[in-house]
Amino acid sequence: MFDDRYRAVIADTGESKSIHYHLRYRVYCLEKRFEPVDHFEDQMEIDCYDERSIHLLIQHKPTGQWIATARLVLGPPETLPVARIARFSLDGFDTKGKRFAELSRLSILKSYRRHGERQQINEPEVLLGLIRAAKDCSAQVGLDYWLFLCRRSIMRIIGHFGMEMHVIGEACEHRGTRYPYLGDLANGFDGIAKRSSEVNAMFSRKNTLIPYSKLYPETKPALAA
Repeated sequence: MFDDRYRAVIADTGESKSIHYHLRYRVYCLEKRFEPVDHFEDQMEIDCYDERSIHLLIQHKPTGQWIATARLVLGPPETLPVARIARFSLDGFDTKGKRFAELSRLSILKSYRRHGERQQINEPEVLLGLIRAAKDCSAQVGLDYWLFLCRRSIMRIIGHFGMEMHVIGEACEHRGTRYPYLGDLANGFDGIAKRSSEVNAMFSRKNTLIPYSKLYPETKPALAA
């Protein structure tokens, strides 16, 4: 499955973060037109939250290409990007003393999302890889909850594989209709075992994240083609 073809990497160097930002530029500015192209002359999509974020990358092993990103923006719920866009409530959840992050900028290159000559990558599989990478990273830094804003279609994919995420607010307009969600990292993944033994095996693996500095201690591969 995922680990045979891809690897998840923590962008822990300036070079690897540049790769991350460049991929975001390609997806968010060039492909989806979510952000204006001319706002990023260096072709790196960066915002004010990146300084307090953990950045993740997915690499396609056979080609060495960087094909997907995600980030975890660390901080209290009211300081996260979602709080500027959607109204939500955490009533009913045990949040006292808990650590939060917003999972965002999940990006997969268009050429690897659609059928055709270059259909080497299965989008749900890469999406699952991004979520597992974020989950493993969250465990390493001691996070308790994720907040995120996404389409219902993405949540249907996530729910299909047994992950439980809670709607915590009404729909809002942000690049289409989106909903605010909360993921409880203590038990939100418990349902995977009942849905898919293959996905459960994938999420049960340990030490799946590799720091970029360890993967490439000296060499400097080019940005995604």
